[in-house]
Amino acid sequence: MTIANSLLFLASVLILASICPNSSFADTISIRSDAWCPYACDSTAQPGYMVEAVKLIFSRRGHTIVFKTSNWVQAIKDTRDNKVNALIGCSHSDAPDFIFPTAPLGAMKNHYYVKKGSKWAYRGRESLKNKRIGVIEGYTYGDAVDNLVKTKHSSLVVFSEPNPLERILKAIDNGELDAFVESPTVLRFTLGKKNIEIENYKAVSPNLANDPDLFISFSPNNPKSSLYADIISKGILELRQSGELEKILNRYNLVDWINNQVLSSIAHHSKIPPAPLLAPEVTERISSIK
Repeated sequence: MTIANSLLFLASVLILASICPNSSFADTISIRSDAWCPYACDSTAQPGYMVEAVKLIFSRRGHTIVFKTSNWVQAIKDTRDNKVNALIGCSHSDAPDFIFPTAPLGAMKNHYYVKKGSKWAYRGRESLKNKRIGVIEGYTYGDAVDNLVKTKHSSLVVFSEPNPLERILKAIDNGELDAFVESPTVLRFTLGKKNIEIENYKAVSPNLANDPDLFISFSPNNPKSSLYADIISKGILELRQSGELEKILNRYNLVDWINNQVLSSIAHHSKIPPAPLLAPEVTERISSIK
């Protein structure tokens, strides 16, 4: 090939790259989570609002997303080992060595929950004596609970099988547990899908989550992780500004976590109960299920 032909070929490649900047560098990005609806779900039709948002962001950069659910502990390990590229629905506490975007994909709260007729309430470590509390292996709930997990407190019953929340609900209904720790958003969504009245359970603690922001995070052993994180940070802002994020959240009957955090802050200072992440009309619908 002559020098002239080489220069012509290079010019053609540069022109093609400028016209189609994503096509030449398209990646297949593998993502894991456990089933934690509505954040990430084991459903093709409704894979979770986080998964939908991430797919839309990356697809506009020419990338393809492959999302699968697995055990949470295994999902963290596989992402750390770069067997998969990303972990979705995690906080910094879950995997502090991972590469995180600057923009979160959601926010969480966690509470102790009991059956409606229970008279027990969480009032610190002493109140856990002779109690059986359901938690999920590998989850971070907030320092108060995480410290119990680290010290293997005798009150904790750890669930690790697929769809562990469903197993926990069965256990508490059967009297095998006294209480469990969970996100109100996840609990409401799970119960609503099963036509179970939310009034069957009640929160008996303040919010336990002191690291509430939720993200998609990327493997610390993938050289492209910082690039992917930057794409997400910019993409979330774009989806919010265009109104597309709201449309995705509407499919799960949710409101934007940024709006919800503002409402919660106002409620805290005015002593008004904070708004749920679920949209008000959905909370009313779930509450009225017979």
